[in-house]
Order: sequence, then structure tokens, then C-alpha cells
Amino acid sequence: MNARPSGRSLRARRPAWLASLAALLALACAPALSAQVVADRWGPNPPASAEGHRVDTLFWLITTMISASFVIVLLLLLIPVLRDRARPGHRASYDHGSSLHDKRFTAIVSVIVFIVLDASVLYITMRDLREVVWNIPRPGGNTYQVEVLAQQWAWNFRVPGPDGRFGTSDDIVTINALTLPVDRPAVFNLASKDVIHSFYVPDMRVKRDANPGAINQVWFQPAVTGNYDILCAELCGYAHYQMHGTLAVLPQAEFEAWQQEAGALALAAWDGNDSEANWAWEWKENTP
Repeated sequence: MNARPSGRSLRARRPAWLASLAALLALACAPALSAQVVADRWGPNPPASAEGHRVDTLFWLITTMISASFVIVLLLLLIPVLRDRARPGHRASYDHGSSLHDKRFTAIVSVIVFIVLDASVLYITMRDLREVVWNIPRPGGNTYQVEVLAQQWAWNFRVPGPDGRFGTSDDIVTINALTLPVDRPAVFNLASKDVIHSFYVPDMRVKRDANPGAINQVWFQPAVTGNYDILCAELCGYAHYQMHGTLAVLPQAEFEAWQQEAGALALAAWDGNDSEANWAWEWKENTP
């Protein structure tokens, strides 16, 4: 017959439970506490557009809120597990949570979660949509216009030449290479030649679908000079992984020099009978 554990042995086991609880809490808090460390080592590059920080702010806000909610839920689960567990001198107790007190507690927690998490995230999201995503700069002035025709598996870019109009002999047409001036808003008209593609520039925090038979718009303002990746974020066929382009953001003086040289080359190489190269369309303006 086994002897019952003594009070001393029970007290000796208690630190083990406390250590386990502390370890679980530390594990639960790790996502929120080490968010900056994770971002610096494994996260994306810092945003290179004027409004890209909004995406990062919303992402880390949601991550922090979800991590805090996870810790709270974990505590609410651990407390009754440790308090009401079966142990020498104590029978396990069970509660189905059907009392009026439990229902009120559940309702209050649900309302708090909705207000703190869902409502705040919705408010920030709608604010960013109104102030940035839907607030597309109108053509003219300092706005730089780009037409994008996606196809399996390349990005075709067209910008107007000195005449400022699309579909003329001085249009600058490139494949998988785009050059933009820094600190100027760039507005894109996107379409697809075949299937659905997704114009994705991670460093600019921009992603927008390019659909066949329709023109979608997106914009961003480059804030840091350098070279950046242009990817397709929509599975568009067996060579989807090869659909890669390069964005070069230049200072204004270097950009003007590039534009003059590229415009002269485009004018010399223009062929009015090349239907593949003459895919431009009338510019779609943003209507408020």
C-alpha cells in the first residue's frame, strides 16, 4: 500500500508548478516582448515610401494586441487548471460555465475584446484607406504617371515622353525595369494581358491586382533612393516565380538625365506597326 505524500513533499512540489507557470507566461509574452528584435533580424526592410510606415504600425499593433489577448486567455485557462486540479486531499472540481455570473463575464469580455481589438483596428484601417489608399493624386503637377501591363511572366511599364501623353512615339517602354524620381507621387494604372497578376513592391508597402479587361489604380511616393524588387503576389502559372522586376528610385537630377536619354532612345526605336509595343491606353483619372 502506497503511503500518502507528506506535507513537506507537497511543499517541495510547489516550486516546480510555479516554475512551470512562469515558463509558460514567459513563452506567451515572448511575441510581444521580442517584436522589435524579430523585426530587426527577420522582418521586412524599413519602408521606402512616404506612407509605408502606416502598414508597419498596423501590423505591429495587431501583433501586440493578439499577443496580449493570448496571454490573458492562457492565464484564464491556467488558473482553474492549477487551482481545481485533483491532488492529495483535494478532488477535482468541474464547472460547465452555465451560471448567470459566467454568462455575464463572457459577455463583458466579448464586448471589451470587440472594442479594444476589432473597433480600434477597423478605425485605423478606414482612416488609412481614406487618407492614403483611396486618396490617389490627380494627374498633372508633380504626379508621375505609369501604365503597367502584366503578362505571363513579365511586367511591361510605359511612361509618357516629353509630350506628356501616352500612346505616342516618345513613350518610354521597359520590361521588368522601372525608374522613378524620389519624393514624387507615382500613380499606376494596372491591367493584365492574360490572367490575374498582383503588382507587389514590398519595400514600398504596396500591392494591387492587375486584372484582364479592367484598369486598377495604386500609388505611392518613393522616399528613399535605391533599387527595389517588383514581384507578383498572385499565382499566375507555372513560371510565376520568375515574374520579377526591378524598381530604381533616383534623385531628381539623375532621373531627368535618365529620362532624356531614355526618351531619345524610345523615339529612335519607335515602330508604328509593332502592335506588341503599342499597347498604351487612355489614362484613367481618379474620380473622387
